[in-house]
Amino acid sequence: MSPAFPGLSRAALSKFAVLAFFRQTDGVSTPAPPALPAPSSAPPLSRRDERRLATVAEIKAIARRQLAEHGPGAVSLREISREMRMASSALYRYFASHDELISALCVDAYDSVADALAAARDTRPADDHAGRWWQICHAYRRWSLDNRPDFALIFGTPVPGHHAPASTTGPAAGRFATVPLDVYAAAVDAGAADPDRTPVPPTLEVGDLLQQLLDPAIPDYPPRLAGIALTAWASVLGFLVTEIFGSLPRLVTDTDQLYRAHVCTVMTGMGFHPTLIPTGDGDRHR
Repeated sequence: MSPAFPGLSRAALSKFAVLAFFRQTDGVSTPAPPALPAPSSAPPLSRRDERRLATVAEIKAIARRQLAEHGPGAVSLREISREMRMASSALYRYFASHDELISALCVDAYDSVADALAAARDTRPADDHAGRWWQICHAYRRWSLDNRPDFALIFGTPVPGHHAPASTTGPAAGRFATVPLDVYAAAVDAGAADPDRTPVPPTLEVGDLLQQLLDPAIPDYPPRLAGIALTAWASVLGFLVTEIFGSLPRLVTDTDQLYRAHVCTVMTGMGFHPTLIPTGDGDRHR
């Protein structure tokens, strides 16, 4: 894909993504999620490493169950250690603090939703830009409804006292954000979406905080693209928050139909050509 905006690198998009789309991105460092099995060219994991990964996975599984049953503020290292029949002090060999465990769960959640969006994007041809945006919006909703505790953790009320640094959750959050950003940039580049069709003014300026995150070597960062993408994704997130935390399901009888209409409205507002916006039933959540 040739850049839709000269001088705008994927690295800059990632930096914008971390700022614009997420909440749980400032606090304590955390270890990476458990590694996938080593490739055949690498030495196999030792029995000790395998046991450590299994214990980390069990700790996270119990913490996720606590999230599902009682909400983000209910994750308790003491309760986890009691259920695992181990001393609470032993748990700190795996996670140095409550903050570190919550941060690790946030990273896993961002990785999970990023994988879901990328998989949905790739179900459509590379030149079907409107279809790709449509698919990632519906994948976002499916993931959110199927993973409500994770959605609440990264998009709901912040966990009391928890602050995860951008260096911890930022890379995973950036993976999540760059999927819609790249899809929209490709659509603009191909002429499937026209920023001039949007109400976002060309005179939109970047705020101080975003400017600090931008690479000084990229002076021509397009604030208008940032504004369009931010407005669109925030609108989709707002629908999901209302559906998951609010009373939307009791206000309308068919939230699937309403969401499809909402995505169409969002895409129109982003400048997608009306004839390219999907109108079918799309994906129903079950």
